[in-house]
Amino acid sequence: MLTLYTTPLSANGRKVLAVAAHLGLAPDVRLVNVYRGEGRTPEYLAVNPTGKIPTLVDGDLNLPESNAILQYLAEAHGDFRLSSRDPAERARIASWLFWEASHWQPALVPVLAALVGHRLLPDVVPAPASPPEWGDEQLRPLLDQLEDRLLARAFLTGDALTIADFSVAGMMTYFRSADFPFAAWPGLASWYERIEAL
Repeated sequence: MLTLYTTPLSANGRKVLAVAAHLGLAPDVRLVNVYRGEGRTPEYLAVNPTGKIPTLVDGDLNLPESNAILQYLAEAHGDFRLSSRDPAERARIASWLFWEASHWQPALVPVLAALVGHRLLPDVVPAPASPPEWGDEQLRPLLDQLEDRLLARAFLTGDALTIADFSVAGMMTYFRSADFPFAAWPGLASWYERIEAL
């Protein structure tokens, strides 16, 4: 029995929930609202000592880190759907998972922090004084990289949807409420519409 500790309020939590749903899996979802301190309870710290979400438990396996969970679900419970049995293709997918964790998410956090903080904790975090800065010098090259990639192919690694697409799209679930200028990046916009439609 798969048990998933998460919250759909989190981009990392949502991408794992989305992959599980797409694969037809029905984990036992235990909601942990880390934004309200629930990740620091002794009960949850016994599951994940970092207090972060998501965490997947499958028998003796206790697995944190959203991208590792995506990989495990696709391979162990999805018969490699959204992944690949080909080592080279799996490496291409993994490359995007690492890119998401080391570049994409760190660049988006400061741009979206004020808006997301207010959305998650309106009683604590005041409304932002200005909209997100989409021309941020750390973020702009990454948006351009995605645009170039997605003008040339339907999905990040080619013609097939993979966990890489879910991973990168996870942080974009904030984009509509943040008035992201999709028209400036038509390849990215078209790809994200396909992901949303799932």
